Amino acid sequence: MTTQSVHGKMREEAANLTIARWLDSAKPEWNATGERQGIIQGTMERPDIVIWQGDRMPVVLELEWRNPATGDAKKRLGKQLVDGPRPITEVIAVGIAEQCESGTEEQLLQRLDADERIFTVQLVSAVAESVKVWPEQPVSAKPTDLIAYCEYAQVPQAMIEEKSNAIARNLESAGRRLNRSIGATKLLADPTFEALKKATGSSTNEQAALTACAIWLIAIDLQNDLARNSTTLQNLGLKTTDDMRSERLGVMLKRDLLEQWRIIESVNYQPVVEIAMESLDSGEMGDAIPHVLAYLNDLSAEIHGLNVKHIYNFAGELWQRLVVDREERAAHYTKPEIAEMLASVAADRFDGKTAEELADLKLMDAACGTGTLIGAGERALRRKYIAKGGRDARLHQKRMQEHVYAMDINGIAGTLTAKRLTDMHIEQDYTSSKIAVITDPAGSLILLNPRITGVSRVLGYHSVTPTPGLSGEYGVFHVPLGGIGWALMNPPYSRPRKGRQQATKGLGPLRRDAAKAGYKMSHGQAGLASDFGNLSNIRLAPQGVYSTVLPLTAAHSGSWKSWRAELEKDYDDIIAIANVSDVELQSMSADTEMSEMLLVATKRPHRPTQWRSTEILCVNLSAAPSTMAEGYAIAQEIAAIPPDKKSGMLPLGNYTRITQREPGFPWVAVGHSSGELSAVTEALLCGRIRNPSIMDETAMSLPMTTIGALADTGPTHDLLGHPMHGDGRGAFEWIPLKDLSGRMLQVALWGTDTETQKSIVTKPTHGGNVVREELARRMVKRRGRWFFKRDLSWTSEATAIAHLSEEAHGGSAWTVLENIDEAHGRCVALFHNSIFGAIIRQGYAAIQQQGRARLQVGAISGLPCPAFDADTPQGESARQIANANFDRLAHLELEPFAYCFRDANRHLIDDTVAEMLGLDPRDKAVQETLNSYRALFAGEPNVNGLKRDIVSALAAYDS
Repeated sequence: MTTQSVHGKMREEAANLTIARWLDSAKPEWNATGERQGIIQGTMERPDIVIWQGDRMPVVLELEWRNPATGDAKKRLGKQLVDGPRPITEVIAVGIAEQCESGTEEQLLQRLDADERIFTVQLVSAVAESVKVWPEQPVSAKPTDLIAYCEYAQVPQAMIEEKSNAIARNLESAGRRLNRSIGATKLLADPTFEALKKATGSSTNEQAALTACAIWLIAIDLQNDLARNSTTLQNLGLKTTDDMRSERLGVMLKRDLLEQWRIIESVNYQPVVEIAMESLDSGEMGDAIPHVLAYLNDLSAEIHGLNVKHIYNFAGELWQRLVVDREERAAHYTKPEIAEMLASVAADRFDGKTAEELADLKLMDAACGTGTLIGAGERALRRKYIAKGGRDARLHQKRMQEHVYAMDINGIAGTLTAKRLTDMHIEQDYTSSKIAVITDPAGSLILLNPRITGVSRVLGYHSVTPTPGLSGEYGVFHVPLGGIGWALMNPPYSRPRKGRQQATKGLGPLRRDAAKAGYKMSHGQAGLASDFGNLSNIRLAPQGVYSTVLPLTAAHSGSWKSWRAELEKDYDDIIAIANVSDVELQSMSADTEMSEMLLVATKRPHRPTQWRSTEILCVNLSAAPSTMAEGYAIAQEIAAIPPDKKSGMLPLGNYTRITQREPGFPWVAVGHSSGELSAVTEALLCGRIRNPSIMDETAMSLPMTTIGALADTGPTHDLLGHPMHGDGRGAFEWIPLKDLSGRMLQVALWGTDTETQKSIVTKPTHGGNVVREELARRMVKRRGRWFFKRDLSWTSEATAIAHLSEEAHGGSAWTVLENIDEAHGRCVALFHNSIFGAIIRQGYAAIQQQGRARLQVGAISGLPCPAFDADTPQGESARQIANANFDRLAHLELEPFAYCFRDANRHLIDDTVAEMLGLDPRDKAVQETLNSYRALFAGEPNVNGLKRDIVSALAAYDS
């Protein structure tokens, strides 16, 4: 075949063969062939490129010039290759850049070796009865990206999830049989169950039996893999379970398994087998135990037949289907596609390192859970290591023994993480590891104290020589201070409240130790996630990378202000990634229902002594990834955002760069599905009104300040009191006014009443009995008439700041604004009940769930607001306009904020506020701006809550 056509252009077949040769050389274990006939059953069609690797799923790529070959890719779905284990369910459609067509094969090969971005890619897959092409617009790709997509295609995720569901159901059956078998031992049942619950950390007999079966399955799977692949363990006599059974005429005995696991333990693998051995040796388990173990062995064979464990955390996937109390166990599960996205975005920071530097980079997950996230990080590093020409055959052993740090407070989590990392290269033994279950009450957070480098209370380290730790004790697990290159984690978010237990104890002194050393990211109200950020900051080396999953409130909430300020001081190149799908707001991890974000940042080379103005890249995805390949693709799109671009669109969302105005100010652009709304919000915060249609900005007649400059924030509801039959805190006990026979002297705007609170002028809802006289007298002095709505539901509530005809106390829903001038109060109330105030609040408030904007009492004072107290002609004019219109506007009945686009009464408020800010509401351009603001605001999923009536009404209004 010649390289050129008669027109001087390379033939497509020649390009395919060149790319196939390059892919074949990129990974020695691959066999990549191009343009071969006779490899699809029943036809002589020629796939462009097929990659084979042993028993793994073959990968098909279809290529053509310019645009991805999605048409050819669709034709391959459902076909089966000769010797292929299963019908094809995924195909990679590739477009080759047009400039390559006019070159030679040698020039194409040079571009491949230089890793130029010469491809576009779409992933074509069979989903149920349809075909999915993702994404709608092709994403650009480098040759190394093509390798990654091929690796993912070897692991069809839909098939794995279907199989793991089936295996989980079978495991539940095994657990029930084990539970019955132990129960049948009568007098021996109780001590056996107690020992089993202790070993597995379970609270019930049923959960202990199920957990034990899951752990035994993991250990059996490890045993079989090592018996097939580890020369060291083969020489020590390790057998597969099938060999064991053949020696016992098919019977699987507990003592035989324990004997084999002790052989594994003698080399190491302690974190994987320790709990399995302890639980299997817990006591008398009855006559069914050989049958249960044989059943688990059959399930192990099914898992092995999938050939996916090198990429996919199958043990973690099973665990999240089986165990309902992962939150209590601190065995958190990060979705594999999210792990892939976060790890890939963060790993891009290491592109400038050599292969040797990548091999030596220390990776830490201080809340490792099931190990999905740290496994994704380790694979991302190894992929870059190979791309840089690294070829050390003992890389896995060296990294496991010296460079990968994984910690958790729960033994099951340590087991799952150790299994995940071991699966990545089962052929290599490791004689020690840095996977630890920290038994200190503070768990990994003991390392908040910068003076501590060695942790002594650790499980799973009997085979490691102990070294001196702090205060003369002997510890075995050492995490260097300022020596970690990459901190990667999905930490627990919990804090003690409403009877909920916190997994870690004794954090107060540790937080103070960190603060004394200058590390101040911890904040009790923000929960444990801020502590893990502090721990990462303490342990990271200069230019180390911090990457984590966080609640979306971290971008906005007042309780996270110190965390944000410290991050902005110590880090640069900060990226915050949120999912703002207009189809379904999805959590980033499997164990929470709250809105979440991903964060990646690089520690500054030299730690500054003070905060500095910092730029945040806010990426808002229109849809979260549903497969690991999609997660990787999104990560590459984010990594390719030009550093000098202020804002723009991605194939899967939008991005905006914001520059922080002051330390810890909310990251207003995080969580917006509209890049236009992000730009409008940032302009408003800077005192400018932006017209989205012409991207022009006009300065407000007043500068921006905060509510705190105009008013004091009143007491919290804890000081005020509690509802009737509550727990007795505070000065008063509040009773709904409608339940009282007569009116009481102590009144409060305590609760939310969407039926009556439809206008700025609002009535109290509760009356109070004095519980604590002295405190009550103090609280009476702090009453007021202006009230701020802390927890505002855009979809059902209409008033952000209310005005009472008489003084009242406030409460859990409404916080009193004290010492505010009446003229200023009228201005503030109109502004924050207008579209201007709503947009600012949406950017400033914590977004915990759909359709809600929450502010803690301490954060209210920081809410941006025009300086209505300005001693200027413009300030006087704003006050006069507000005074002249307030009585008319304050009594109007308003619709919930999410209906602002059609609410004529709120439009009147918007017009008045526009005039207060120096605009002419009669101007057509001003009305166009207000209309666009209302449509952008109401169109946000975090405003409309995806409620059909609101979304439908907005669509009808737009049309």
